[in-house]
Amino acid sequence: MKAKLLLPENIIYFLALFGAVFTGFSISFDFTSVGIPLAAGKFPTYLGLLCSFITAVVLTIDVFRNDIPGKFWWTFGFLISGGITGIFYLRSLQKYFLRS
Repeated sequence: MKAKLLLPENIIYFLALFGAVFTGFSISFDFTSVGIPLAAGKFPTYLGLLCSFITAVVLTIDVFRNDIPGKFWWTFGFLISGGITGIFYLRSLQKYFLRS
């Protein structure tokens, strides 16, 4: 690995997965129908978006520091869906460093 990630890889996996699951889950389901107040139902959405934002920032910095091929496409993917694209990037990270 040329430059290390700003956060440990297992924490970024957790943040990416947490962000993807909670953002998708809370957007897909209406919590007010089961008696949860609207403000409390928005909390998982905000938490998921925060985790996706942290994942996108850390991985975007990593893409540009290590000069990964297709860095603009990776950045676009992180900005559109931080958690899901982040998981795919982390899984293929070692492949990029074997090439260089």
